[in-house]
Amino acid sequence: MSSNIIGSLIWIIFIFLSLFTHMIIKSLSGDVDFIITLFSRFAYSLPILFILAFIARKSLLFQINNWKNIALRSFFGFVTMIMVFSSLQLIPIGLTTALAQSSAIYVTLLSPFVLGEKIGLIRWTAVIAGLIGVFLMINPISIINETSDLSAFGIYLAFGSAVTHAALALILRKIGKTEHPATTALIHNLVTTLVITFTIVFFGTKFYGKTGEYGLEILITPNNLLYTLVSLGIIGSFVQYLMAQSYKYAEATILVTLRYLAIPLATLFGFIIWNEIPTINQVIGGLVVIGSCLLITYREIKKK
Repeated sequence: MSSNIIGSLIWIIFIFLSLFTHMIIKSLSGDVDFIITLFSRFAYSLPILFILAFIARKSLLFQINNWKNIALRSFFGFVTMIMVFSSLQLIPIGLTTALAQSSAIYVTLLSPFVLGEKIGLIRWTAVIAGLIGVFLMINPISIINETSDLSAFGIYLAFGSAVTHAALALILRKIGKTEHPATTALIHNLVTTLVITFTIVFFGTKFYGKTGEYGLEILITPNNLLYTLVSLGIIGSFVQYLMAQSYKYAEATILVTLRYLAIPLATLFGFIIWNEIPTINQVIGGLVVIGSCLLITYREIKKK
């Protein structure tokens, strides 16, 4: 079996686990305070990430060469997570996924300013087409006219997550040249867990996001909800590990193409579990976004 096939299989497992974490978060909405869900995603992933980082780096598991980039990675990673997880509570999972996957468009828009890259005519065409696709999915006219059945705040969050994820992708390009992925993943989750912990201490668990029947008490109450929260963190740690592992085997260009499988899969699961039916605008917009992102990827491959 070729390395590209192995890497692709790992990546497909990564896609399914990512979607599974999103479905867990959506299903917990109304049962557990959002902040507790967010805390569990990061805190319960730490033991496995620590073990993986120690196996990979031994005594160097906390060695960092550029702390500024790590701080930016943690900030944008945290903000992106909050936006994605929040939008899952408010709008269909397929729409959240499609808008989040449009980040390649904003990476291209930001790359001249951050990386000094030049954008050619074809990539500019792909960016404009992609923005039209995003416009179709969001349908801002219906939001302004208050004729949309969707939460405007949820749509803005999903759209914002794509922008912050683009910034994160640009930072990760820099970090990948100087830092070990196991260490960056461990530190990101550790810092985020500490930030959420201090936030809970000072503000409680009900100041943001949907509130649920359970708050802090769920963390010391053995029941199915607690086990689900623990599973969320454990699966989240494997999501980060598998993403890094897939790049060791397969070419990045193959993996970037496969990532858009998440959109139809999320839409399918949303329909089966929550009876979420996408509109014509969302379907057409999603297809346009996928096509434009694939064109951007193709041009980057050809350029390199």
